[in-house]
Amino acid sequence: MKKIKTELNINEFPVELRYLFDGVTIYDSSCHSNAKVYYIDSGYYIKIDEKNALKDEANLSRCFYKLNLGVEVVEYISTDKDYLVTKSAIGEDLTHYLDDPVKLCKLLANALRNLHSKPIDGIPVSSRYTRFIEAANGDINGGYYDEFVILDRYKINSKEEAWQIMQENKHLIKKDTLIHGDPCLPNVIQKNGVFSSFIDFNMSGVGDKHIDIYWVIWSLNYNLKTDKYTDLFLDLYGRDNFSESMLYVIAAYEAFG
Repeated sequence: MKKIKTELNINEFPVELRYLFDGVTIYDSSCHSNAKVYYIDSGYYIKIDEKNALKDEANLSRCFYKLNLGVEVVEYISTDKDYLVTKSAIGEDLTHYLDDPVKLCKLLANALRNLHSKPIDGIPVSSRYTRFIEAANGDINGGYYDEFVILDRYKINSKEEAWQIMQENKHLIKKDTLIHGDPCLPNVIQKNGVFSSFIDFNMSGVGDKHIDIYWVIWSLNYNLKTDKYTDLFLDLYGRDNFSESMLYVIAAYEAFG
């Protein structure tokens, strides 16, 4: 995760959070979303978004922390904006393992198997799953279509083909597993070569485990610039634990979702 040294006007923050800025260095760690993310070198992250935008993520972050899968939530404050403060995860994200793809696949497989074995009682439905259902029940010309997310391994030749796959298989999409929703390499943390925690839970909740599997494969392909390690990851995750044909279905959903 990138960190660019920056300065902030702490008077623009709620009074309850200003103590965090005493004698620290601040880094901008924002990525592609609309939210702003700052790292404070005393060991905290502050995420800022529109009012109520982080409410669900705060709740899910607490759920993952209780399951020993995430970091502690320090504060969630909703005023004119939402402010979510969490402790920094201990360790490094998996982009630091690109020079050891075999170990990388082992870490990812262990992390997902651990996550997908957890209880789901009281945990809300994943926003990613909800978008899937809305897309499938919508119109082929509604929303957007992004073929960039479709892996070559699960090739879909057209928007029309993707739509047909969605319609024919929407009864197979389940909500029976705790998922992260976006388990790309920067969102998975390891310490001393062992999975430590996940971060960024805005797409987490109860959903279909094939969503997580698909995005791990996508992230491996994107970061390693090769499909060479996909089968190794799937072997390590356990081929008896998923259906590869469902990954074609997920590819179609993701293109519309």
